[in-house]
Amino acid sequence: MSKPTIVLVHGGFVDGAGWRLVYDELTRDGFRVRVVQNPTKSLADDAATTRQIIDDIDGDVVLVGHSYGGAVITEAGTHDMVKTLVYITAFAPDQGESVSTLIATFPQDGPQPPILPPNDGYLFLDRAKFHDSFAGDLSAQDAAFLADSQVPWGLDALGGTISEAAWRVKPSWYLQVTEDKMIPPAAQASMAERIGAKVIETPGSHAVYASRPEVVAGLIRTAADAI
Repeated sequence: MSKPTIVLVHGGFVDGAGWRLVYDELTRDGFRVRVVQNPTKSLADDAATTRQIIDDIDGDVVLVGHSYGGAVITEAGTHDMVKTLVYITAFAPDQGESVSTLIATFPQDGPQPPILPPNDGYLFLDRAKFHDSFAGDLSAQDAAFLADSQVPWGLDALGGTISEAAWRVKPSWYLQVTEDKMIPPAAQASMAERIGAKVIETPGSHAVYASRPEVVAGLIRTAADAI
């Protein structure tokens, strides 16, 4: 049987280029990989863009989402070609929920993401705090590049609600990251348990896809092999 195609969906504040090292790991193993470039303006648009990529694929799909990308794969993952979902320290909302409603349930006694007040309907992270909060295990130079190339994250993306949660009908995997300062580990664990995901735990920052690509790719391989 042919290998499934891996579709990678990035999160907020960044773009698909951050998946490059994971892409390299997977393509070396013979997987076909597609990277979605979402504008992160609205959840509806990002889910539609993701489905458009899936429509172009012949065969089974493993749909992977990091951070806000977890909401996108939850919405888009009901596509018939998607056989399994992989959440990389990601939001996993249910029907009628959004990223915003999940954030409101997060513990308030830990590190808080340094999100600046909205500017014309979009959010950015404080550049001076980006390294510590988003990419603590990357070099200062690599973290500075991510901070200086931020993609505006639309309020309509955070507030977009799920119409049908794909994890209710598709098997799911979850990479829980123990030093994440953007999505608290306790919140990750709660979401992973709720969706019934098979969980792998790893040290690392929110930018684990860039700092530990071999771990991320390893979980995706495991999910793909389980189809």
